[in-house]
Amino acid sequence: MRYLIILLLWIPLNTALFAQETTTTEETTDDFVELKSNINKASDRVVMDFTYDMLLNTPAGVETKGFSRGFNIYFMYDVVLGKSRFSLAPGLGLGMNNYFHNNSISYDTTGTTVFSALADGVDFKKNKIGLTYFDIPIEFRFRSKPNAKQNSWKLAAGFKAGIILQSKWKYIGDEIREGFDPDRQAKFKEFNIDNLNRFRYGVTLRGGYGIWNAFVYYSLSDLFTEGGGPRMTPLSFGISINGL
Repeated sequence: MRYLIILLLWIPLNTALFAQETTTTEETTDDFVELKSNINKASDRVVMDFTYDMLLNTPAGVETKGFSRGFNIYFMYDVVLGKSRFSLAPGLGLGMNNYFHNNSISYDTTGTTVFSALADGVDFKKNKIGLTYFDIPIEFRFRSKPNAKQNSWKLAAGFKAGIILQSKWKYIGDEIREGFDPDRQAKFKEFNIDNLNRFRYGVTLRGGYGIWNAFVYYSLSDLFTEGGGPRMTPLSFGISINGL
């Protein structure tokens, strides 16, 4: 019994004697544990982007029109780099882009995809290209120290590559496929647009505070294969909701 009493007295005494020497180490460890806890929450792993999609470097006569909206959803997992506030986050998910435009899509005798301006007077409700990709993103992330509510400033630079799963041209309006006829209405979806680049890749940037972040993606690959269609470079930016 007396040995148990001595042990119980020795533990707090020993802790007090070494507290001064270990303060810095404990603070560093506590910060790291807090950081890992903040990073490893389930909410930190799901990233949702609501984007405005654009096409750059378009040839004359090809023009995007209206609010071309897109959506990405990714599952990403942080790997903390040492005991720093930096991490590397690979992931996977789906990227969906829509490009509203004022053109008709057809193919010439060589099989090249051609975008032609609609005839004057054509009235349409919807005219868009819809693309769905399976993406593999990776981000290099930095977080500031979280406040009492576990919110922090965040910045992430990254890269993503993807493979196209589906493509379609959706149109609702005056008949255009068999010649312009304002008295006939057409509604159709044409799947598998020819000559699209099967793979895409580009750089990303994300930053903000808490779950709200700004997001931008710039494609380093063109929408169509070289010589297979008009040269157009995708750009997307918008709001990202995530724990990052």
